Parts: sequence; structure tokens; C-alpha cells
Amino acid sequence: MIDLYTAATPNGHKVSIALEELGLPYTLKVLDLAKNEQKNPAFLAINPNGRIPAIVDHE
Repeated sequence: MIDLYTAATPNGHKVSIALEELGLPYTLKVLDLAKNEQKNPAFLAINPNGRIPAIVDHE
């Protein structure tokens, strides 16, 4: 399973469209950029740059 960390931005939409077109199962995890959720330590452990989108493949 894939976790997609994203927000409602053009780059965030591109990855979700790609995953849908590829038919890959994924879980959507939406970050609130207005609340700086992309700067939380839990997300920075996934992507040290604090940018979205980020993908975690658990397989």
C-alpha cells in the first residue's frame, strides 16, 4: 500500500492522477498547508524538505 501525503495544489493533483491512472492502491493523507502541517516533525521524517507531495511505499 502507498501513502500519498498531499494538499490541494497542482503538484499534489498530478501525483494522485498518476496513481489513479496506474491503478495503484493508495491512502490519501491531506496536509493543511495553512497550518504548516508540512513542517511537523512527523512529516519531516518522511520528507526532510517539508514539501508535498510525498509518497511512502510500505511494500
